[in-house]
Amino acid sequence: MAENEPAGRHGLEPSDTERRHAELEYLMRRFGDKVLYLAYSYLRDREWAQDAAQEVFLRVYLALDEFSGQSSYYTWIYRITVNVCRDALRKKNRYICTEPDNLAQYGDTADPEAMAVENITAQEVVHAIYSLPVAYREVLLLHYYHDLSLKEISQVLGITVPAAKVRLLRGRRRLEGLVKDGGGHDQTE
Repeated sequence: MAENEPAGRHGLEPSDTERRHAELEYLMRRFGDKVLYLAYSYLRDREWAQDAAQEVFLRVYLALDEFSGQSSYYTWIYRITVNVCRDALRKKNRYICTEPDNLAQYGDTADPEAMAVENITAQEVVHAIYSLPVAYREVLLLHYYHDLSLKEISQVLGITVPAAKVRLLRGRRRLEGLVKDGGGHDQTE
């Protein structure tokens, strides 16, 4: 084998492979918890969310060389996560109905006393969010639980910024109505 021939099965030089592995490790450390939390907020099942997160990072690894940099890694990975979750839901052809308050296990840890005081309200809001249509639920979760801007939401969901803004406003209005009417319990759409 000549020195200038590509090494490895895929023609990558060892330095390219090492670079890709290091890049993936960085992205997994940086966004792993956020991807898992987003997957859980869609799928509402811990094991299913973990499987989805693995699928996300497999897709990220396979597409690292295709990343164009038109958006941030954060937005790109969130878009992949949303697509993986949507695909998983389509395959299952249903939404998992578990207790929404389990969502807190993937959130940021807060002061336990403050969490206890706000627990009832938080549970009502989460129940109400999950009773909303998917279009509104996605935007609300991405904006409030994942701190994405309207521009980032539009990129993740593949919609325009004005469409994201309208969904957010309509989702907020519907959410306010649900919370005032009892937190979204037994609400029908």
